[in-house]
Amino acid sequence: MKHKKEKIENPYNYLENAREILKEKAKKNGEFYTYRKYVKMAGHTAWPGVLLALDHLMDKHHIKIKGRKDVNDYRTFIASINKKMLNYFNSAYEYLHLFMGYDGNLDIITSKHGLDLAQKLIDWVNTQVEFNKE
Repeated sequence: MKHKKEKIENPYNYLENAREILKEKAKKNGEFYTYRKYVKMAGHTAWPGVLLALDHLMDKHHIKIKGRKDVNDYRTFIASINKKMLNYFNSAYEYLHLFMGYDGNLDIITSKHGLDLAQKLIDWVNTQVEFNKE
């Protein structure tokens, strides 16, 4: 009997959606965005993409967490396999989740850096889990 390969939800889609929100709705005004609401929305869109990618990697490593995962669960997991990527994760948490998602920081460079960190993390996971960029 053939096993149907399970389709993996793609973290790259979250990242692309966050970029679209910033491009189409946040409205650049010089070095800053105009609308805090959409910067927050973009941060809250990109961050779950990072977590989704890490969830796939945790599944591959047969890591099970009872209940809701905490940011420290992800930190512990990443630290056990790649300490350099832990730095990327901690920075992505600050930029995407805190600066963008909660604070709605209007600085364009802050948002760009947060999305770049997310891209690095998702790319790193993709080398191990292999979800397609679609």
